[in-house]
Parts: sequence; structure tokens; C-alpha cells
Amino acid sequence: MRIKDSGIVLTGASSGIGKDLLKMLLHEGARVYAVSREIEDTLTFAHKRLTTKNLDVSSEASLELLFQEAEEELGRIDAFIANAGFSYHEFLEEADWQHIVDIYETNVHSVIYSAIKMRELYADSPFHFMATLSAMSFLSLPGNALYSSTKAALRGFFDGFEQELLRKDQILQRVYPVATETEFFTRSGQIRKPPPVQSGYHVARRMLAGLKKDRRHIYPSKLFKYTWKFTPFFYRLYLARERKFFFESLTKDT
Repeated sequence: MRIKDSGIVLTGASSGIGKDLLKMLLHEGARVYAVSREIEDTLTFAHKRLTTKNLDVSSEASLELLFQEAEEELGRIDAFIANAGFSYHEFLEEADWQHIVDIYETNVHSVIYSAIKMRELYADSPFHFMATLSAMSFLSLPGNALYSSTKAALRGFFDGFEQELLRKDQILQRVYPVATETEFFTRSGQIRKPPPVQSGYHVARRMLAGLKKDRRHIYPSKLFKYTWKFTPFFYRLYLARERKFFFESLTKDT
């Protein structure tokens, strides 16, 4: 994909990976429509090719507004980068319906709806749709059961939806970061980051490279990519270790 002069929508753009990626896209010459719940209140810079909007992507109405205003501003959405998402770090002891709904609306429903909407709008023309999944879409960790399930749901959706696209230049891209040095973990209530840990800048850089090269699967951590494929027995030990740390943390909290 040619980044310069392309119209790109970026969600979850106010912090972490999204903020780093936003800066890179602008540097590459893209026209960006960037949204998050508080981007207009927290973003510390402006740019002539940047439009920002405070928006919660967890409802159909807000997404329809996003597409309408982004098309008006950009003329055409060449790429949609679904980066918004959040996690709970918790021990699931009580059944809470709304708790489950909240994370699925943001992490799953909004992404699936947006991907189908891009197909609806640009059925006969090229587009890119990139979504930030997670290494936890493959490997679910204790304390992150709901989050892991949202990312696994997206992986299943993209694997199927990709088979329905009739043009080779309609490209679905999945990104599988490991733990990152961002506010993501702080907001979820998780103090300890499961190794390996990478910077948000590194992940954003790999996303940009993947966007340019039309890569359908982007693994910012080569260590995760190859150990997962070739030494799966390692993760049985890894999971046992993480489970031990998780229950030790619960004991400390009480």
C-alpha cells in the first residue's frame, strides 16, 4: 500500500501503539482521521493532515457516524486500522452479563462491523483493513480470559471473512502483539506484564511496515511467532509459570 496521500481511519489513536502509529502515518504523508474516547482532550499536537474526534466505537450509531464523517473529510477511506480495545485483569468469580457485553462491544462487535462496512462501501475497489489482535488470540492467559476470548473471536472472523473477499486487493491484516510497555496494562489493573515485552513504538513500526507490504499476518515478536509454530511444548511450561504468578498475586491482594 502506498501510504502517502492515502486516507486512513485509526481508532484507539490517543495513546500507546495507536499514538505512535498515528505519528508515523502522518510522517509518511497520510491523511488521518483519528478517534478515541478522549483524543481531542489528550493529544498534544496538531497536523494539517490530521482530523481528530472524541468517539466511543462500541455502538452501531457511533460507527455509522465515524464512517460518514471520515468519508466526508478524507473523500475515501483507503485503510481502516481498528486499534481500539481494552482488557480486564481479573479472577472471574461472579457472572456479570454487562461486564461481558462491554468488552465484546468494543473489542469484537466494533471491529467486525467496521470490516463488513468497508466491504459494503468499497465492494468493487481496493481497501485495507487492519486490526490489532494479540498473541493472546492464540494463547489465553489466566486473568485475561475475557480479553483473550475477544481476540480469538476476531481471529476466527477474519479467517472466514477473508475467504469471502472477491478481490485480491481487498486486504485484511491481523497484528499479534505480545505484552507492550504502554498504559494498556495499567488500565486493565495488571501490574506484571507477561514476557516478552516490547515497546509500543516497535509494534507501531511493524504495523506500518506490514501496511506498506500488504502483509496479512504481522508478528511484532519473532520470538513468539517461531516458538509458537515450532516449539509448542514450551508454552505448556510458560502457562504453568503464568498461572503460578497469577494465583500468587491473588494471595498478595487479599
